[in-house]
Amino acid sequence: MRRLLLLTVALNCLIAAVAIAAETPGSPLQPPSTGRAPAANTYTIEELYKNAASLNGKKVVVRGQVVKMTDGIMGKAWTHIQDGTGDGSKGNNDLICISRVVMGQVGAVVTVTGTAVFNPESRYKLVLQDAALGN
Repeated sequence: MRRLLLLTVALNCLIAAVAIAAETPGSPLQPPSTGRAPAANTYTIEELYKNAASLNGKKVVVRGQVVKMTDGIMGKAWTHIQDGTGDGSKGNNDLICISRVVMGQVGAVVTVTGTAVFNPESRYKLVLQDAALGN
């Protein structure tokens, strides 16, 4: 009986810790405002979506927090970044940066340079192709 009580208490503590971590500011669910990168041709993610048609094919710089990382899609790494701008319900708060190398671990704040590719017919309307860290 005592063992079952200790196990129950430990499980409840673990559940509480996970719930608190999910609500912590700066978690991938609620990225902090990372600010604008100090470089020319710099945009927030919301600005990139707003000006996607005119920026199509142009080199841009953006800073954001890595919220998801998937390596090995068509031989490339797909890194999702967010900078605290945009609206998730409108789909303009997350930018996919496609590169040949991993661009950082989840939670890292990165500055990325790449070519904006806008395709309104695609599932991913805006991506950064040939992305690289730094400006």
